[in-house]
Amino acid sequence: MAKKTAQLIDGKKIANAIYQELKIKSAALKRRPGLAVILVGDDPASHLYVKNKKIAAEKIGIDFHLYRGGSKDFYPKLTQTELLEMIGWLNNDQSIDAIIVQLPLPKKYETKKVLEKINSGKDVDAFLSQPHGIVQPLIAAIHVALLATKTKVRGLNATIVSKNPIFSEPLAANLRADGLKVTAVAPDDPTLKEKTKSADILVSVVGRQNLITPEMVKPDAIVLDAGTVIRPDGTWVGDADPTVKKIAGWLTPVPGGLGPLTVAMLLKNTIELASHNQ
Repeated sequence: MAKKTAQLIDGKKIANAIYQELKIKSAALKRRPGLAVILVGDDPASHLYVKNKKIAAEKIGIDFHLYRGGSKDFYPKLTQTELLEMIGWLNNDQSIDAIIVQLPLPKKYETKKVLEKINSGKDVDAFLSQPHGIVQPLIAAIHVALLATKTKVRGLNATIVSKNPIFSEPLAANLRADGLKVTAVAPDDPTLKEKTKSADILVSVVGRQNLITPEMVKPDAIVLDAGTVIRPDGTWVGDADPTVKKIAGWLTPVPGGLGPLTVAMLLKNTIELASHNQ
């Protein structure tokens, strides 16, 4: 008898159901919500993320405004001062309800300073604030994915593999609020395998292909793969080696797992902010 493989969490299917609800909420507002996205640099993954956000936003009735700065764009030599001025202008634009600065930014920019410039009432990514109770879209997506497994999570062990505290710290707080015991670990930590192996819920958001291998996964664990790598042939892969599905109980595939759910949660946040601005 063949060993069962992990059940896949179909983020695309769940996201499409969420979009039906958001389309109704968007149409009920006095004016169409406005989402502004600033995309700086030539990172191919960032360009694909923004493209997906644009398609989804327009599908549910959100006005999508894209401002690009890169070697082939309108602002090829965009300085940090100019970027901050752009955000200030969008802060004052009454038709814009939500602002995103797509991360990661090129190294010449001070990410924290740039994010701090966003009006807290328009901080749809909720990196530095939580206007009207919204949370980071990826964190909300992880919550939705866990709900899809119908697992009672209180008391379980969760391990977050991340190199960025702007994500891992609020996620850890969110999971602890749900009653989980949480450990955060950097991808290059010498105790990485030990800490992932003990996790009932393993979240990886690094962007390193095959970082998570089967021997690092507890049998029947829930593996939430938020890492994204674009290979030279244009295909997407995550942090988890494909053979992890032979060990895990649940797995978010890449593509089609947390990615679509994160976009859905971003647009849900946009409509929430818009409802308070009208």
